[in-house]
Amino acid sequence: MENKELAKKIIALVGGKSNISQSWHCITRLRFNLIDDSKVEKNEINELAGVIGSQFSGGQYQVIIGAKVAEVYKEVADQLGEEVTKEGSSNKKMNFLDKIFDVISGIFTPLMPAIIGSGLIKGIMALFVVVGWLSPESSAYEVLNIFSDAVFYFLPFFVAITAARKFQTKESLAAALAAILMYPTLINGAAEGGSALSLFGLAIPLNNYSSTVLPIILGVLLMSYINKWMDRVVPKTVNIVFSPMLTLLVTAPILLAIVAPLGNFLGKYLEEIFTTLFTVAGPLAGLLMGGLMPLIVITGMHYAFFPGTFASLQKLGYDIMLLPMNLVANSAQAGAVLGVALKAKKATTKSLAFSTLIPAFFGITEPAIYGVTLRLKKPFYASLAGGAVGGTIFGFFAVKVTAFSIPGITALPTYIIQDSNNFIYALIGYIASFVVSFVLTMFLGFEEEASEKASEKTTNTAVETKYPIEVYSPMEGEVRDLATVADETFSTGLMGKGVAIFPEEGVVYAPFSGKITMMTPTKHAVGIRSEEGVDLLIHVGIDTVKLQGESFDYLVAADETVEKGQPIIRFDLEKIARSGYDLTTMIIVTNSSEFLDVIITGDRHVESTTSRLMMCIQ
Repeated sequence: MENKELAKKIIALVGGKSNISQSWHCITRLRFNLIDDSKVEKNEINELAGVIGSQFSGGQYQVIIGAKVAEVYKEVADQLGEEVTKEGSSNKKMNFLDKIFDVISGIFTPLMPAIIGSGLIKGIMALFVVVGWLSPESSAYEVLNIFSDAVFYFLPFFVAITAARKFQTKESLAAALAAILMYPTLINGAAEGGSALSLFGLAIPLNNYSSTVLPIILGVLLMSYINKWMDRVVPKTVNIVFSPMLTLLVTAPILLAIVAPLGNFLGKYLEEIFTTLFTVAGPLAGLLMGGLMPLIVITGMHYAFFPGTFASLQKLGYDIMLLPMNLVANSAQAGAVLGVALKAKKATTKSLAFSTLIPAFFGITEPAIYGVTLRLKKPFYASLAGGAVGGTIFGFFAVKVTAFSIPGITALPTYIIQDSNNFIYALIGYIASFVVSFVLTMFLGFEEEASEKASEKTTNTAVETKYPIEVYSPMEGEVRDLATVADETFSTGLMGKGVAIFPEEGVVYAPFSGKITMMTPTKHAVGIRSEEGVDLLIHVGIDTVKLQGESFDYLVAADETVEKGQPIIRFDLEKIARSGYDLTTMIIVTNSSEFLDVIITGDRHVESTTSRLMMCIQ
């Protein structure tokens, strides 16, 4: 029920089901493609229990959950239904880079469990060979090698399915394209050095597309357009028979003759760029990539390196950039949060740091970054320095990883290469990143969040406050049950407990003496905190944000101290009503959880500042 409620609240606060065009998750984050970003209540989402933080990145809205992300996503998917991810569409404009990051992350994120699981098997095999528990000539090794290599060898099939979902086309046809690319005639012909095939004069090069990703991604993208066109032009009565056939007959030759060879070339080109970069300027490249990797991950740009990483693993059998640089960066995050855990004075900070330490050791660092180091700032800077040091060591010794795995302590066996010191160098860089980050965090220190101090101060003040706290009506009008409001963000109580009023005059008055804490550019809402610590939101009308401030005027300034009964907003009641907007005004105690209860009076009609509207009880 806890995950179900969290999923329900997140869906509501991102604008509801109708605002979501696609959704998926990675190791720690829920990821959404939204139709209208302005509908997201980001601050409210960040305050939800179970949410570490959230951000807009790469054309997506990402909600960081942590270790329970798969459980929460299951509830999200159940509530959204399949039609959201398969039929939803977004008119939102993205720049070119955002589109690239969005596509790549949408394709690879669902594949990570299979890729990571297979990579770990490969690492365990390498470890067992070194300690003498497994012989490379044994039958057991051959069988385990099948387990570890199968996913990577047949990667085009996996990518075809997720690419079809991302491009909103038929998964079975996408898998058929992967099967065409992986057909033995092409693979065996390439191995034997055979000459190109021919189809009606069109040359079909013989290539081995196993373990590749760009050829099938480009092929499915092409197919998505061709299939949609076929579905439109082929008569509905025979569409189910001829549309798939014609789609394959048109797409497959173009794929084999042009698109797949181009994708293969681009993949190898990316691999050569990264390899050359670390060969020519290894220490410098490592310093920059190791130090900046947390920022790259935060923005989602690390997905842009995936095609090159897979190309390198396929051609060379190792990766020298993305995974190694992630390993030292993640080790540095672990060092920083350990430093915070040991140096922090507040029990809440210590507890949070210790809870993110173990996931960080295993390569899951978003909880550490968003929950601890980034919020405290100096530990984050320390982690950047630690990652830079580790990256420099990795770059200097050209440290290589032989399999794709989560860049954490369990990935270290994947750095074992026979007759090489690669593992020793990897261990040195890994430990150096951790130690440098830890020492700098202990040395630099950090200021524990002012919000915690303010919270304590509020709590201490509240103890001396006389309860219950009375909140008076900010306007004259008819009182309505909040649950009847035609806006689920308010009606479901997500913003807090409260009440609604249908106004009879166009003025909002301060319902108590306090301080203005929130004002919006559109002037339709205001936040005010009472001297006793009640945070009240007064939101005039439903969807009135669309008026962009027209018909509204603020009569106060931000951070201004106001007295009970002082006018704070003036609005043209009649003009707003003529524009077709619902004037129902929500009065919400946004920090309801700090009080035992918020009790609404039984009056159906209230006068401004003279009628008691609600009581907040300790």
